[in-house]
Amino acid sequence: MHVVYTGERVRLRPFRDADEWCRLRQQIDAVPNDYWGSLFQPRGRHSSDFDKDGLLDTVGAPAFAIERRDTGELVGYERHHLPRPGMLIAGVGTLLLPDHWHRGFGIEAKQLCFCYLFENYPIQLVEAVTVANHVRARRGMERSGMRYAGRVRRLRCIGGVYCDLTGYQLFREQWEQLPIRGIVKRGVA
Repeated sequence: MHVVYTGERVRLRPFRDADEWCRLRQQIDAVPNDYWGSLFQPRGRHSSDFDKDGLLDTVGAPAFAIERRDTGELVGYERHHLPRPGMLIAGVGTLLLPDHWHRGFGIEAKQLCFCYLFENYPIQLVEAVTVANHVRARRGMERSGMRYAGRVRRLRCIGGVYCDLTGYQLFREQWEQLPIRGIVKRGVA
């Protein structure tokens, strides 16, 4: 199983150690997210999440570091939810530090994660959700190849306000048509 996927702009790789994961989470936690509210979790929680299995577990929510190829800088993480036994669906979620938005890093990271999931698991579908008013995230999902799947009303409460969630999907046959498959380097550090 490959755990390093390299594209033109970014590389998805395991986090090097708990300190790298915690430093990234401290940067993320320092500023409340405009769409999801405060993502703050105590540093001890970040360390214990990493210490279990280096964020590569097959239960929970594993994560890859998103590293810029031009600078080697860590710019975010790509979470993925692996299929439960008997299920054919996986999930993805991208979080980039604001200084790295609008450069295609999140789109490519998501596409690299699609490659990881479809190549290593017998799934037929990858899905993602975001709050309905998060236009940038929705556009990124569409640009990554995902298609709008629907909206669920008032499913999430953020800052005391109930928000709608929108879902996006990518089926295996759609992924098979994406150009990223010819660009990605697998297992290259």
